[in-house]
Amino acid sequence: MKPTDATLSAMPDQFRRTRSTTRTAVFATVAAAALIGLVLAVVNFDAIVVDSSDMSGRRAGMSGLVAPGTVALSAFFAFLFGWLAVGGSHTWRLLPSGAPLSRRVFRIDCDAETAGRWHAAFASGDPAQYLPIGSHKQGETFVGVYVSTDEQVAFVTVAHGTGESTRTWPLITLRDRAYVQLKNLAAGDFGRPPKQRVAGSIDPFLRG
Repeated sequence: MKPTDATLSAMPDQFRRTRSTTRTAVFATVAAAALIGLVLAVVNFDAIVVDSSDMSGRRAGMSGLVAPGTVALSAFFAFLFGWLAVGGSHTWRLLPSGAPLSRRVFRIDCDAETAGRWHAAFASGDPAQYLPIGSHKQGETFVGVYVSTDEQVAFVTVAHGTGESTRTWPLITLRDRAYVQLKNLAAGDFGRPPKQRVAGSIDPFLRG
């Protein structure tokens, strides 16, 4: 479970994490196709080597990589989508409706004090306060953005640290204009300043 999920998991009366049948089926299908490709690549390894030896021009120097590359890529995708089918096919749902929540996770390299300021920025409901936000490869601060288009509500969680030492801030609930502004942000928009300043309402009772 991601650190951003700690806040939601502590509220079983409002959120539930379930397996997505659609995601599981899609990932399992792709994994099976990749596995079949892997078996075929291994069985026909010598034939692939012979066929690739006919490559000419600039590609001739890569002929020796075609067969092992095919095996390696097939094995990689079989493992990746197999893992996604088992461990990456869950989704959070909002109770009692069961509406699914989409999720974006941002990792920030900052201390707990700065994490608290990120929480205050999102709690303002104003994109001018929380944009831009980047995602680092390292860092112990995690911001989770959960959006329900069915219920027209968004939730933001902020956590710092991992494991038992994880510190979480109260759940932020964004509605009305604050929800619309957040929902309309594409992946690339989070890394840029907002186009306009539009504040919205938030849940006055922050829960954590």
